Amino acid sequence: MNEEDFTLNIAAVYFQCRSLSPQIHLDKFGSISHYLSPDTVITPDYLLEYHVVEILELSAYKRVFVAEPETNTLLNYKWNIYNGPGKVVVTVDYSDHPTIQSIAAFIVDDSSKITIHIVLKYELIYPIVIDPLIHPFGSLLLLYLMQRKKGLLIHASAVAIDDKAFLFTGVSGIGKSTMARLWGECGAQILNDDRLVLRPLDDKVMVYNNPMPYYAQHPREAPLKAIFLLKQSPKNYIKQLGGVLAFSRVLGNFIQQFYQQNMVANHLELMEEVLKRVKVYEVGFKPDHDIVHMIKKMDLE
Repeated sequence: MNEEDFTLNIAAVYFQCRSLSPQIHLDKFGSISHYLSPDTVITPDYLLEYHVVEILELSAYKRVFVAEPETNTLLNYKWNIYNGPGKVVVTVDYSDHPTIQSIAAFIVDDSSKITIHIVLKYELIYPIVIDPLIHPFGSLLLLYLMQRKKGLLIHASAVAIDDKAFLFTGVSGIGKSTMARLWGECGAQILNDDRLVLRPLDDKVMVYNNPMPYYAQHPREAPLKAIFLLKQSPKNYIKQLGGVLAFSRVLGNFIQQFYQQNMVANHLELMEEVLKRVKVYEVGFKPDHDIVHMIKKMDLE
């Protein structure tokens, strides 16, 4: 590796990061710092190469999706997905970033090298330091690259106790963070309370946290034992779901901005693999510790 190269281990997938522009220094001391791999001889799964360009040349691609999130207090941005022969391009346009105008990842079928182009708002006197997984670009990039390694991203919280993990998901505001807090108060380790990676490996499903945009967290993982779909309720209850009902209820909580038929099909197949190994339950709960004790008593073998 070059002196400036470094490798990230995220969900047991290795990403080698390299800047090929003197104007860009990649920050390895921010949110990704705890995911740096100490193993310098391992062959990475992906090589991420960052270049500064004057414009994004996308005339050979068809834009298939554009998203413009509502204004927030952190960053305003628009992101796009482009398709081309054997390629997907993910772009993000930033309006509030002080120096970056746009960033794009060119993802080529069957290639482990991901070319990343950055357009700056003005010519720099001094290099800038950026997070290689700058939000929301990094989240979108992980979504596409994890899928190739049998990885799914899901909006959820998860906790681990006694070497097994429980995952809690549902619509925004339903209580994912509350459930994680309740488990934490009962001695469990909180893996993450927002976004997780699931990977069906051998006869089990592993759940991993991953770098978050605005805070640093140590890598955590555990074998997943159950998925719980949360509902607010005046009383605590647990009801197992199966078949099409379980699949359809869980489907909407996975992150799935794919606009190529093969990627959509692969996404659904990975979901099936997960649900063959992990049971799904509907959980109505009050925000108290009784629901934690109810789940602990379940036979999930």
